Amino acid sequence: MPAIRISVVHQAALGDTVLLIPLFRSLRKHFEHDGAAITMVTKANLGQMLTMLGFVDGYASADDREHTAWFVPPEEGSVGANSAPVWADCDLLISAVSTGRDAWAANAERSPARRRVYFNPRPDAEYPHHVTEFHRKQLAAAGLDLPAGPLPLPRSNPDGAIVIHPGSGGDAKCWPRERFLGLARALKRLGYPPTLILGEAEQERWGNQIIDQLQQEFAWYLHMGLYELADRLSRARLYLGNDSGVTHLAAAMGIPTVTLFGPSDDRQWAPVGPGVQVLRPAAPASRDLQALEEETVLHTLLADLRRIH
Repeated sequence: MPAIRISVVHQAALGDTVLLIPLFRSLRKHFEHDGAAITMVTKANLGQMLTMLGFVDGYASADDREHTAWFVPPEEGSVGANSAPVWADCDLLISAVSTGRDAWAANAERSPARRRVYFNPRPDAEYPHHVTEFHRKQLAAAGLDLPAGPLPLPRSNPDGAIVIHPGSGGDAKCWPRERFLGLARALKRLGYPPTLILGEAEQERWGNQIIDQLQQEFAWYLHMGLYELADRLSRARLYLGNDSGVTHLAAAMGIPTVTLFGPSDDRQWAPVGPGVQVLRPAAPASRDLQALEEETVLHTLLADLRRIH
């Protein structure tokens, strides 16, 4: 019997996209008797990475005209959708880009998809549980009651590098640069020289003088392609980062992950993985990462390193 063909449509940045991986695992578990063939409709670089890592079976670009045409209402009197993308000919179409009552949904209703389900990918700030539970509850309300998917298997790379990514999508989510560098120097003195991942935003924000200094002190590389990034992360012994897409990816790949949370609510947005630790400022009401002490982070990393050995 052929596998259930599932297309998931989603357009967001790296972190939100990686947080769909538990949904993929839940779908595979739910349809394990027949098998599930999952196609992801997303940004091309994200779809390629998810496919090459085996989280989905294939991808299509959400920026292709065949998809963007669905955001325009079908022509009056037309019986078909504005376009006929291959991914729409499926057994189950799950959309995070439509309310189910808009132009996109009107096109989906005219597509060959046997079943269509819509969900909101981001909960309100007051939602008291994790975003992955928010996804599954919405799908359950639409008649698709999915089990919780299994966590990824933990990776153990005792000879790998300690990888530090000091960036994030917003300044408020970033632990101060001086503390990251102080921590990296402390690890190096203790015999654990780290590798730093820098994105283009960090290069621009930090300036040439700091970058030149880093080249002399640490192993580091510029984060370019997502699959190259995933390959580097897969060999890490331990990962440290802010609330960022790179951090979510490390956790989803099973790397022991320490993540620093300030303004975001980790109840909703903590990375999903088998070895995730969240550190926040000690003061319960504080959302300022300036209040998170370097010594606290260092002690956590050293305790993890002892366990890994």
